[in-house]
Amino acid sequence: MPPAHEWKYLDPDREKPDRKGMLLSNQIKKFCQKGLLIAEDFHEKNLRPAAYTLRIGDKYVDSNGKPGVIDDKKPYFEMEPNSIVYVSTYEKLDLPFYIAARFNLRVKWVYKGILLGTGPQVEPGYRGYLSCPLYNLTDRPIRINYMEDFATIDFERTTNFCSGLSVEKIESAIAKGDQLDEIEVGGETFLLFKQKDYPRLKHLPGYDVLSSLFEMQREVRTWRHIGIAFAVSFFALTLTLLGFGSNVFRQTSDLDNETKALRLSVQNSENDAKQVQKDLQVLTEKVATVEKAVQAMQQPRPTQPGKP
Repeated sequence: MPPAHEWKYLDPDREKPDRKGMLLSNQIKKFCQKGLLIAEDFHEKNLRPAAYTLRIGDKYVDSNGKPGVIDDKKPYFEMEPNSIVYVSTYEKLDLPFYIAARFNLRVKWVYKGILLGTGPQVEPGYRGYLSCPLYNLTDRPIRINYMEDFATIDFERTTNFCSGLSVEKIESAIAKGDQLDEIEVGGETFLLFKQKDYPRLKHLPGYDVLSSLFEMQREVRTWRHIGIAFAVSFFALTLTLLGFGSNVFRQTSDLDNETKALRLSVQNSENDAKQVQKDLQVLTEKVATVEKAVQAMQQPRPTQPGKP
C-alpha cells in the first residue's frame, strides 16, 4: 500500500473559516488529483456540480447467489425479475479522516424499477471499493453493463480533526484496535477507520450471500404470490357482492312492481264496490217507487152516491 498523501490527515483549507459543508466539483477534483476521494480510475467527465458518478465494477453476485465477473469480453449480466444482485464500484475510494461520503442510485435507474440497498454514509478514512445490493422490483430482466454509470457519491467535511498536530505526530499517536483505531488529542479521542484496502464484495462470504439471496428472493416471490392471491380473492369477492346486490335489487324491484299492481287492483276493487253500491241504491229506489205504485193500485176506490 503506497503512503497516504498528507491531506489524508490535514485539511489543506483548515485555516479557511468557510470550508465546512458539501464539496463542490473544484474541491472534489483537487483531492482526486492527490489520490484522495476517488483514489483510482478517476474520470473527470463523471464530475457533477457537487458529486461524482460511480460506475459498475467487474465483480458481482447474480440473482442465484453465484459470483461472476464482467469485463470487456463479457460486458454485461442480467438481473432476473423480482430478484437481488450484488455489484461493486469500478472506482476505488480513499477518504481523508475529515471527509464523509454518501452515495445513492441515479434517478434513471430508479425509473427502471431498480432500488439500491445501502447505508447512508461512508465513514471518514474509508479506503477501498464500495459494494451494494440492487433490487429488481419489475417483472422483466434488466441488463447491468460493465462500467455503466449507476450511483452518485457526494462528499462533506466534518468537524476539525486533530487540530495543531503534524502528519508525523498523528501517525505516531494512532493506537491500533480490533475494529477501529483511535487517537487521543488534547483530552479528546478520535476513532479512525482502519487503513486497509477493502476489496470488492469484501463483506459477502459465499454462504451468507447464497442464503440471504435465496431467502430474500423467496420472500419477494412469496409476497408477490400472496399479493396476487389477495387481489384474485378480492376480485372474486367483489364480483360476488355485485351479483348479490344485483339479485337483491332485482328482487326488490319485482316486489315493488307486485306491490304497485296489488295496490292498483285493490283500488279498482274499491271503485267497483262503490259503483255496485250506487247501482244497488238506484235499484232500491226504483223498487220502492214500484212498490208505492202497486200499493196505490190495490187500495179500493170510493163509491159515488146514487150508484149501486
